[in-house]
Amino acid sequence: MKIGFIGAGRMAATLALGLAQSGYHIAAIASRTHESAQLLAETIQGCQAKENSLDIVRNCDFVFITTPDDSIEAVVDQIHWREGMSVVHCSGAKTSDILKKAKTDGAHTASFHPMQTFPKTGGGDTELSGISFALEGDPLVLNKLKDMASNLGGWSVEVSAEHRAIYHLSGFLACGAVTTLINQASGLWEILGYKREYGLKVLLPLLKSTVASIENHGIADSLTGPISRGDIGTVEKHIEALQQNAKSILPLYKSLASGALTVAGQRNDIDQTSEKALRTLLDDHI
Repeated sequence: MKIGFIGAGRMAATLALGLAQSGYHIAAIASRTHESAQLLAETIQGCQAKENSLDIVRNCDFVFITTPDDSIEAVVDQIHWREGMSVVHCSGAKTSDILKKAKTDGAHTASFHPMQTFPKTGGGDTELSGISFALEGDPLVLNKLKDMASNLGGWSVEVSAEHRAIYHLSGFLACGAVTTLINQASGLWEILGYKREYGLKVLLPLLKSTVASIENHGIADSLTGPISRGDIGTVEKHIEALQQNAKSILPLYKSLASGALTVAGQRNDIDQTSEKALRTLLDDHI
């Protein structure tokens, strides 16, 4: 099976290198700029950089579309696909329906999304082992994608087209939203007279230990802080401090605190009186 890539960004670099190291033949890569295709192709033995997407279709029988999400459908619509070949996009939020032109041409279509972050500074060395890959589409292609996920050291999960946006949202909350939250938390250190970068240095060990605890003990048993103890006085001080120094963060704090109270309730560590008082305190400031 000759695999080709249309798009040579961070997703393509990680997936193409991972598949090549797993024994798959990555035959060709094309990109909007030929230079980026060449740079990636040079890192994979036996891979060629092609001038355009049509060359990928001619030379490969399994093609990954790894362009930005909003470009996928336009790229697919410009190509005449060969009957019987497989065409797969790697968007987390979009379904295989955006590959309808390829399907009309007789190709088998699907989506294949690794639940992983691909930061700009990561190159192609982002870890794929141990992660999940969301699949949706033609059963004939899904069988091949399941094998790929397994050979990459990961595991596959089928997510219906109906729930694709919810699936992607869960990833955002666990990654992009956490990054944003850490930005807010480290920013509070500027009020203390320190730089934001110093605040991040202080908070990173806490973040790492929290993630490790969640992995080893689960969510409910990893919750710490005043909400988990039913410490009404401390929560009052938090709200007062935000009202005086960072009022824009107050709605975020109250929403997160309310969610933490729900998690704390799963452990039955807070008596009903304290829980009701905390709910009232948070509701009064929402």
